[in-house]
Amino acid sequence: MKNYTEVKYFNPNNLSLHTELLRIYGDSAITHDLQLDIEKNGIMVPIVVSTRTPIFTIVSGGRRRQIAIALGIELVPVICYSFPSEEAEKHFILSANRDRPKTKYQKLLEGRAWELLEKQFSAARRQSGLKERWKNKDAEKSNIDDEHDYYPVVLLDDYRLGTRVPNQSKSGSKTVDKVGERIGISGKSYQRAKPIIDKCEKLRSEGRNIEALSLEVYLESVGINPVAKLLKAPNCDEVLDLVGNGTAKTIKEAILMASLVQRPSAVVEGAIFYFPDHMLRKPTYVHSGRVVRIANAVATVVFRDKRDGYLYEQQYKCDELLTLEKEGETRNQMRLRDRMNKLFAHEKATQIDRHVLNLLLGAVVSTPLEMEWVQLVEWRIEGEEIKRG
Repeated sequence: MKNYTEVKYFNPNNLSLHTELLRIYGDSAITHDLQLDIEKNGIMVPIVVSTRTPIFTIVSGGRRRQIAIALGIELVPVICYSFPSEEAEKHFILSANRDRPKTKYQKLLEGRAWELLEKQFSAARRQSGLKERWKNKDAEKSNIDDEHDYYPVVLLDDYRLGTRVPNQSKSGSKTVDKVGERIGISGKSYQRAKPIIDKCEKLRSEGRNIEALSLEVYLESVGINPVAKLLKAPNCDEVLDLVGNGTAKTIKEAILMASLVQRPSAVVEGAIFYFPDHMLRKPTYVHSGRVVRIANAVATVVFRDKRDGYLYEQQYKCDELLTLEKEGETRNQMRLRDRMNKLFAHEKATQIDRHVLNLLLGAVVSTPLEMEWVQLVEWRIEGEEIKRG
């Protein structure tokens, strides 16, 4: 029997990483513990290399190679094997890295790779035909995990304790369910997560690496469902743009900003709208109301009640306000608000003065009663200054 675990020694600079390793796991950062261990004991677990092509390609051991180069190690232990196909190489990569710590997005990329392999294996099994299967029923091979000639089991001894990845899927189960079992989530969750992979790959193809990385970080912090929901939201592109142009540092911050800025040309804090009778919560409110707060696509509007003269808050969806006629402030109203802002910042203003002015700043500022309140505060402050003078 051929010994597949024969160790040879190669210069790490002469070995190349398999594209599947780079695609799924990226150019992994060197872990401090692994570097210290290799620096002290050398590389104990040989690097596995595929010799299927003239270029010796690493299918397991990318980080060990990277550390060896960083430490100036000239020769590293290598096990060479001529895999029968590129699919076999990809299967080995996924199997060897099954217990490796990885991000949620890396797991999804593994799922995409397993899904493609599963479809290829299913197609190959269908092409083999029933007659070929019945020739040797006792040796029937239902899937790749039972094909011992695909690559030697012993190649995985140091990675999977001498065993191949078991096929845990029930016979007849769907591909997404099989893939879900491979990466440790349900088939439904994997199906829901597939658009996340598509979106990240599309963003990278457009050169929008910051947006793609931000989605990955958001996925890691909140999970699949919130990210899938974001991708379906009408303001998804707006959220990603806020991150891409540096306005927001994270997706969470961008979502908050996008919810606060609902069509800035119309629904913003301080905007005044004219409310018809059917939109007023009480018939005694004046028809003009001012937006004082916006959160989660809901605007808080302040009205003056004609009956008692007090201010009251009501909430409306931003989409409702977009159907209304927007009003602008007159010059007199703007000058009056400037007076209030100066009074609010005046060092002689008391807590009661600021409370009254804060209420007035949330109003439309056009009624005689509002002007009387402003004059009252002015007289009190001016009176204080006259007394002290």
